[in-house]
Amino acid sequence: MARTKYSEHFCAYCNKDTRMVLVGSMEGHNEKIWYRCTRCHHMSLLDDSQTSTGGKLDPSTATPYKPCQCFKIGEQIFHSEWNDVGKVLGKMKTSDGGQAIVVAFSKLGQRRLIENLKEETTIELTTAE
Repeated sequence: MARTKYSEHFCAYCNKDTRMVLVGSMEGHNEKIWYRCTRCHHMSLLDDSQTSTGGKLDPSTATPYKPCQCFKIGEQIFHSEWNDVGKVLGKMKTSDGGQAIVVAFSKLGQRRLIENLKEETTIELTTAE
């Protein structure tokens, strides 16, 4: 299967999913590929396993996505609202200190989802009189 010149990937420099240009593969390591962000022109070396979902994903064997759960890298998840299955590519911290996962979905491409979301407990303050 031939690779196209442009594809959608997560740019760590822009911190967004952006369109990237295929620059070339690393010598001696055909599974590692250089991409350049069309937005900031930052170069990234990505594994071929990160650029695709790596085979057919089965929704019946995938773990249903819930924001309160923790997921492992390489785990298959099924998002019921989007009716799409994907593979967890990585984990990251959000700006507010929470946790997120980067998932490569078969229909939607790469998306970031919240994980390990804690339910906040409300504290009632009582005033002393």
